[in-house]
Amino acid sequence: MHLASRAFVQRFSTDTRGAVAMMFSLVLFVVIMFVACAIDIGRASLARTKLASAVDATSIFAAKRLKETGMTTAALETLAKAFFDQNMKSGTGQTTVTDFKLVVAGDNEGVTVNVKSEIQTYFARIAGINKIDLPTTATAIFNTQDIEVGLQLDVTGSMGDSIAGKRKIDSLKVASTNLLDILMPTGGTGTTKVRVGIAPFAAGVNAGSYAASVAGAAAPGNCVYERRSSFADGTDLAPGGADNLKTLNDLARGAQSCPSGAKVAALSDNKALLAATIAALSPGGSTAGHLGTSWAWYLLSPNWASVWPAASKPADYNDPKVLKFAILMTDGIYNTVSGVSHGDAGAEAVQSQQRAKDLCDGMKAKG
Repeated sequence: MHLASRAFVQRFSTDTRGAVAMMFSLVLFVVIMFVACAIDIGRASLARTKLASAVDATSIFAAKRLKETGMTTAALETLAKAFFDQNMKSGTGQTTVTDFKLVVAGDNEGVTVNVKSEIQTYFARIAGINKIDLPTTATAIFNTQDIEVGLQLDVTGSMGDSIAGKRKIDSLKVASTNLLDILMPTGGTGTTKVRVGIAPFAAGVNAGSYAASVAGAAAPGNCVYERRSSFADGTDLAPGGADNLKTLNDLARGAQSCPSGAKVAALSDNKALLAATIAALSPGGSTAGHLGTSWAWYLLSPNWASVWPAASKPADYNDPKVLKFAILMTDGIYNTVSGVSHGDAGAEAVQSQQRAKDLCDGMKAKG
């Protein structure tokens, strides 16, 4: 009996019949679980992609509105949540948002959007996993930059000529006014400060009320010309001493004066005032284009801050929050120096054109 029992135990321990079926059942269960979980993981991945897109868009939207309006954090969060919900209307399956929070940076330069959400599982719950958490965060900084524009406008005699029945000076006025409409729309520019200065030119520049301070003396007709020192002529050095500008009294007899109805206007955000300045432009005289270019630069130069009223003082160079532009508008060849011109091929033409190029290089070098 003992021997028979022993033999049975030995046969049982070495019998492999049915083992393959048992192993297959175990492996099949594991494979099914992996496939089932993969489906849930795939659903979660799609939901996370949709969430990330919605949160990114919401953070950018909120940062922009914050910069434009400066609204309170609570009001901004309500607005951002509505924007987020609109973006989440489709394609997220059974995603449930459990928390939405917006945080504004201390200096109001940007926002962070934190969203807690989850997706219910279909198959992973067999393994005790009922949901997959999908926390998502995005930060956006919306930097707006102020704008300063020095607008050189040609008001020389040739601007009184007509093309297709329309005077060029009138076309210039339309173009300049359209520029103001673009830069200073009726609805305002939000927190972005836009200022435009106007530098009309002909044989000289009518500096208006600034003439005496930049010339260091009375200026007939408020008309000013090149620098007293040729060293300063192609620069934006502040006026003073040898760096002051010449007046009609400093020039040879026969030098041309400036059009009386074309005065310099310092940087301003007063659209009506700027438009009125443009409307008053009248043509006359020859083309000292380098002077127009000089004054477009002076309007933007922090070195000239002491010349301009407080509201018109230019920002420093390389200020990351300010963009400076000089826009040069002219119809002809620069041909006049010190109020004198001997035509488009004269020595004055060569000088005026080269000085204008040097001035443009100088402006670019300052940013």
